[in-house]
Amino acid sequence: MLSADAQIRYMIQWFQEWSDLQKSDFLPIMAERYANRVFVNGIVNSLANVECRDKPMSLFECRVKLFKEWFIQWSVDQKDYFFKQITELDSTFAEKLNSELNNGAVAMVNGNGDLDGEVIDD
Repeated sequence: MLSADAQIRYMIQWFQEWSDLQKSDFLPIMAERYANRVFVNGIVNSLANVECRDKPMSLFECRVKLFKEWFIQWSVDQKDYFFKQITELDSTFAEKLNSELNNGAVAMVNGNGDLDGEVIDD
């Protein structure tokens, strides 16, 4: 089993490899974890429930799954370190993430400008 520090190093490395689209898919997942909120009816929910599929998960989906599993085991200091590292690597991502967290809700907007899903507290 990897140490939490090794897990964080992997996540930082993977984040640097991700495309802008993958980062935008990861944004609500990361915001959900840091805001302690559950997002339903959207990509976060669909990625969380990837169990039975006709095709294997993508590498990105596997890495997101690992993030979710690892994150709950990290200490507060480790979570803070990861957050700081990710936001320093990508200022645009950091602005969007901070906006999500400051709004107090994790929500995605569909192509029509309507909210796609609900936010509920744990």
